[in-house]
Amino acid sequence: MKHLKFNTFLLTLLLSMAGITAAAHDIEVENEGKTIYYVWTNDKTELAVSYRGSYYSDYNEYSGNVVIPESVTYNGATYPVTSIESVAFYECSGLTSVTIPNSVTSIGYQTFYGCSGLTSVTIPNSVTSIGGGAFSGCSGLTSVTIPNSVTSIGGWSFQNCSGLTSVTIPNSVTSIGIYAFTGCSGLESMTVASGNSTYDSRANCNAIIETASNTLIAGCKNTIIPNSVTSIGNSAFYNCSGLTSVTIPNSVTSIGGSAFSNCSGLESMTIPNSVTSIGDYAFYNCSGLTSVTIPNSVT
Repeated sequence: MKHLKFNTFLLTLLLSMAGITAAAHDIEVENEGKTIYYVWTNDKTELAVSYRGSYYSDYNEYSGNVVIPESVTYNGATYPVTSIESVAFYECSGLTSVTIPNSVTSIGYQTFYGCSGLTSVTIPNSVTSIGGGAFSGCSGLTSVTIPNSVTSIGGWSFQNCSGLTSVTIPNSVTSIGIYAFTGCSGLESMTVASGNSTYDSRANCNAIIETASNTLIAGCKNTIIPNSVTSIGNSAFYNCSGLTSVTIPNSVTSIGGSAFSNCSGLESMTIPNSVTSIGDYAFYNCSGLTSVTIPNSVT
């Protein structure tokens, strides 16, 4: 009971910080043997998939394979399903797969948060935004395809997806939030599709680089930092426990706050003379790091 109360308080706090109002579902309709809960949107002309109960006392209702329909017939009228509400599947650890229809355009804040049993999710080309923390803690996910329709990936969206081995950012994405891929300790490759005007993964570096600023914003255990990168962004390798060594090229002038924080496997680090600033907590909790030489260039 104490654990439930803590989750309720934390979830309510997070939602209020994000400007999201919690409400119980409006209707429930069965589809392929599963009861799916909905709330009305757009003046009751559309539906959004919702969680089951009020006050989060029974929000973890969904389990097994869930197929979300494109439309729902209710009281003789048919309504399109256009979105998935924030926290709709929050901590549904028994959920194993979800099929999202082409009618859905947005996946909300913390929609699949803590769905540790989720191994498969189909995101259609209709989706344009993935909310913050949408798949955070989905440790069973081994792969996810982000369609070319998506323009924004929220902060913490895939945080702690430890089973994820690869990620490809399509050329449509123009915004990636902080901590989007932190704690993805199994990540072996990170690729940005050619033609993306905001981000790139130049020289097969296995990282995401903000093109205009030459800032590496997200890396993985196989990242090789290119010579053209001038800064390592805040939390770029945060919680990357699989990272054992990294070479920072002479082009880098700054290392952001928490850039390598919690990289417990990191054993060696060479900071070149080009670096002039190192942010707060840059190497916090790097328990495997035995020595670091800070050059005289750092002010």
